[in-house]
Amino acid sequence: MKQILAAVALAILLPGAASAQHDVTRRAYTFLEDRLVVAVHAEAPGELQVVRGQRGRVEVAARSRDGFAGFGLGGDYTRQLSLTAVGSEAVQYLVVVPEHVAVSVQLPRGGTAQVPTRDGVATYRWGDSDARRGDRGQGALPIARTTAGGLFVVHSSRGGAPSLVDVPSLASIRSLSVRVQGSEFRVAASRPLSLQPGDDGHLVVRVQGEPLDLVLFVPRSTSGFQVRSGSTRLLAVTGGRPISHCAGTVVQQPTPDQHWLTLFPSRGPEQCR
Repeated sequence: MKQILAAVALAILLPGAASAQHDVTRRAYTFLEDRLVVAVHAEAPGELQVVRGQRGRVEVAARSRDGFAGFGLGGDYTRQLSLTAVGSEAVQYLVVVPEHVAVSVQLPRGGTAQVPTRDGVATYRWGDSDARRGDRGQGALPIARTTAGGLFVVHSSRGGAPSLVDVPSLASIRSLSVRVQGSEFRVAASRPLSLQPGDDGHLVVRVQGEPLDLVLFVPRSTSGFQVRSGSTRLLAVTGGRPISHCAGTVVQQPTPDQHWLTLFPSRGPEQCR
């Protein structure tokens, strides 16, 4: 499971197309020690994600906007992976560390933390969060926190849900869920995305590449919310409950205050009415 998660995490940061990798550097190191320090020396605002992977191997990927990101592994007694950046507005690192190795993180300006030994993704951020967000245009780095289930939250709003979420293409959507719960509208996915909202009531989610799972967290007070793919109706929320317009839908109610609905667009738009 750890190896699968590590591979998925690297795929998130490293797009498959060669033209998309001009701003990404990566390297793998053989690692047979029992302790590792990951030290961030970058002055630019940024994000570090640490994932548990296979034994005997450390993998690093770095991505920088308008600058250069780098790294190196050294140290005589305790091995240290140093992460650097020059001339960057924002920087992002992904480090895959061996299971059972004690890992500590040193952030700029003195912040330190111990990486949990459990599975999952540990995320660390520093600097001005507003500066890191950028304009979310082409080349912007995705800044995403994660849910307890390991999904990447790529959009959130405490002002309520939009009236419409449009997913123009379903080719890269493995599953699409609406979870009516809580008081915050969130868009989460199994890998980071960059969204381009239209007006306040219309959110467009464009997905390309490897299939992913898309989850929309909709506040319980929501009514009149719908999800479409172009002119095809997929889902709606009325009276605090999700309603599907497609066949093959899975309905769940984990608690009395949670109503979940999941469909699988790969079965084709002809399954929707």
